[in-house]
Amino acid sequence: TWTAITRSTNPRPGNAGAVPSRDEVSRRSVTGRDVLRHVALLSGYIVAGVAVTWPLATYLRGRLPDTDDPASYVWSLWWVAHQVTHLANPWFTTRLAAPAGVQLGYNTLMPLLGLLLLPVTLLAGPAFSYNLLVVLIPGVLCYALYRVARLWLTSEVGAVAAGALFGLSTMVAFQDWFHLNIVAGTLFLPLALEAAVRLRRRPGTPRALRVGLVLGLAVLVNQESAIMAAVLVILALIPWLASQPSLDRL
Repeated sequence: TWTAITRSTNPRPGNAGAVPSRDEVSRRSVTGRDVLRHVALLSGYIVAGVAVTWPLATYLRGRLPDTDDPASYVWSLWWVAHQVTHLANPWFTTRLAAPAGVQLGYNTLMPLLGLLLLPVTLLAGPAFSYNLLVVLIPGVLCYALYRVARLWLTSEVGAVAAGALFGLSTMVAFQDWFHLNIVAGTLFLPLALEAAVRLRRRPGTPRALRVGLVLGLAVLVNQESAIMAAVLVILALIPWLASQPSLDRL
């Protein structure tokens, strides 16, 4: 019965009269026009993100918001860059709580972002890296949710609107102003959901590894977001796992 259902929802390429499933459509080769469309969409989202978080974009010239949290994120970006270039441990420092030092595993260190922004930090400074992140993240969040929405919605307009409602929301804009680790960690929620749904639709080792990779990277940005992403993956996979035939019937 399971084989029959699988064949009915995934017709063979030779069956010219069969209607392609949504998963087959998602597996088609990506053309140059598709790439340009996605780049244009991401660019539009970033511009919209700049608008809703204005005047943060003007801070790229060297300013920081007049609150305590941005300074800690700037220090973290500098510290990761410093330790990586000196081949040292980024999860411990004696520059805080001196002379004993402090473990940074429970701090808002964001080692993944520090590593990704390493060239920018070395060339333009950690403050520029911080400001660049807060300018880009709302738009990237919009695009990540758009990709998830396209897994269900057949309307392009609906998927674009869903992405905008998520990434340009008041809560995202607020966290972008004050709590970079939280808004950056939020990015892994749609990423984890997309990976889990794609695993459900086409099970396989590569897609399972992708789910694990997303959750592992989330830990390197914000641990609370990583837990939320793991819960989201579990909720997405439980119905699918419960519907699978038992091992003795395979």
